[in-house]
Amino acid sequence: MPFYIPVQNARAFRRLTRYDQINWKDLRAVVDAFHGRIDDWYILPTKVLISHPDGGHVVFPIMAMNCLLIDMLSQFYFGNDLSPTELKDPKNKLKNPVGGGTLESSGAKFRDFLVDRLKHLTGPLAIPIKQPITRKNSKPTLDTFQDVLWGFRCGIMHQAATPLYALISGIPTVFEFRTRGVTTYADGTPCPAVVYFPQKLFNELENAFNKYLDDLLNPDPALNDLRRRFKDKFEDSFGVTISATV
Repeated sequence: MPFYIPVQNARAFRRLTRYDQINWKDLRAVVDAFHGRIDDWYILPTKVLISHPDGGHVVFPIMAMNCLLIDMLSQFYFGNDLSPTELKDPKNKLKNPVGGGTLESSGAKFRDFLVDRLKHLTGPLAIPIKQPITRKNSKPTLDTFQDVLWGFRCGIMHQAATPLYALISGIPTVFEFRTRGVTTYADGTPCPAVVYFPQKLFNELENAFNKYLDDLLNPDPALNDLRRRFKDKFEDSFGVTISATV
């Protein structure tokens, strides 16, 4: 049950389209509106950045938009359900100070979405990257590429800095693992690092987004649960009741 309800004739759902101009009882219309909203506010602005003549000035905001896209997709993909990591590890659930229940960890959803929908960008690191044990970091190492990308997301979104075990560069592939040469630990020993090419990562994410939309509109009953999770998240986020039937 949503906590907030929009005044539909007074709010824009996407650029130039109000809530009351969308048929919420038609899933195809809902998915089309959702597609337009993400295009308007994520995809098209990122493409403007990518087309900038001086790519060196815009790689940082492009990577930030990539992280936002993964965050958004992971939330709608899992809906209000627990992600696979959260089902296995209750430590990934966070106490909800308002409702008294639990909130799912966005980090678990972020990593599990990558594993489910962009598996070729995930997997174990050849050499784990050590990290300090803190209140938020209970593991002594980062063990997978999805762990590194989550750390990248937190750094770029919260403090305008990439972790020193990750960096941005124009390389032939989406990402690259380096055993040494760009970072060391405090004791002077080599620290591995992962390099990302933001423009190429964006292409992968746009393809994943389009595939997700296609799956939502595929009438195969095997995808009913995917639609149910989308409906749960959509209604909670936007305060409207939608259909989950193609």
